[in-house]
Amino acid sequence: MRREEPVLPGAADEFAKLADDLRAADLALLCTDACGGILFSHIGEAMAGDVAADLRPGQRWLPGRSQIVDKFHCHAEAVPGGDGASVAVLSRSSAASPYAAALARMAARLVAYRAAAAGAAALPEGPELAAHRARLGAAARVCGSDPAMKRNLELAQHLAQRGVPILLAGETGTGKEVFARGLHELSHRYAGPFVAVNCASIPEALIESELFGYRKGAFTGAARDGYRGRILQADGGTLFLDEIGDMPLALQARLLRVLETREVVPLGGEQAVNVDLQVVSATHRDLAAAVRAGLFREDLYYRLCGMLIELPPLRRRADRRALLLRVLAEESQGRAVFAPAALELLDEHAWPGNFRELRNAVKVALALTADDIIRPEHLPPAIGNGAAAPDDERGALLASIERHRWNLSAVARRLGISRRTLYRRMHRLGILVAVDGEHG
Repeated sequence: MRREEPVLPGAADEFAKLADDLRAADLALLCTDACGGILFSHIGEAMAGDVAADLRPGQRWLPGRSQIVDKFHCHAEAVPGGDGASVAVLSRSSAASPYAAALARMAARLVAYRAAAAGAAALPEGPELAAHRARLGAAARVCGSDPAMKRNLELAQHLAQRGVPILLAGETGTGKEVFARGLHELSHRYAGPFVAVNCASIPEALIESELFGYRKGAFTGAARDGYRGRILQADGGTLFLDEIGDMPLALQARLLRVLETREVVPLGGEQAVNVDLQVVSATHRDLAAAVRAGLFREDLYYRLCGMLIELPPLRRRADRRALLLRVLAEESQGRAVFAPAALELLDEHAWPGNFRELRNAVKVALALTADDIIRPEHLPPAIGNGAAAPDDERGALLASIERHRWNLSAVARRLGISRRTLYRRMHRLGILVAVDGEHG
């Protein structure tokens, strides 16, 4: 979608005054919204033939595009108060870098000034930014307010933008598919398909044809028109291979070849088909140990594991009460509430089943309550029976206490629980306060 008119009153005119400098210094300048949509640009005559087609208003500016980055130096500056908008200056020579950097800073301040003068709270949205804001909901669902999850997603976004394969590790039920889908929604491939394959749920006899597809007449019982396998279905988007550790050893060599050549040969076919996709895989197993045991190919492991990202279990997430309340709101359409005693039991529970257990517990409680108030007696027995927590819960809690120098009020605030709940959890885990009162 092309913008024919300046999107900010006066700003494009002010930018035009810089045109002589741009031509003289052989530079290109552009202003983008938070999604990378180009709002307006000015390009030096000597550079026009190289970048004009890529930098037209209405297009997306992707700094990772090799044909631009390989040729030019880029200096970017955020627009103050611009809600994610930025200004970028491209220079052909590194000798122009100091001038280009200064120009980027000046242009960013100019855009902010013109926005304020026009009475705008922020720069207008480009054609893709509204859709991008809607996709940010996926990130909120993935990360909640947990700092570790936010760092994980930021790292994964950075790597995926550059095509680095990502391996997600974590216990069953920690939200690996939700994380992968959120990563896809926030990537430059968001308009492409997201195809999820659970390698553990497909019978071994069928997984090859399911992944790689087959041609007409490839085998007895094959569909008349053949089948476009899940890998080719993900072309242009993201392929999520869940439980990759359960993939049969015989098929791992075929998958490795696809990842190395970016080509797929369907069963019964002779012609390779090109495929362009981002691969995100996941496992609850220790794949490195599987490699040592000869159960998983070492070369495939390193091809899949460009970066290993560990998703924390629910019991180690700082925002687990907020997640619990969000699930309750979703399942009850905002009607139900927890009684304080029930909420304390839920706070203390170790959640060995993670999100699946949490959602099931809420569904059970909603089915048993008659007045939309969830009390202890409505919770599944495993939650109220004081079952022992995994060892790492004790270690994680103790580490948090030590980080806060035994200031238990600070620890309780960090965990989003009451001091009474914290004391009960410490008692259950065998963490004793050494003196009467708080340390420090």
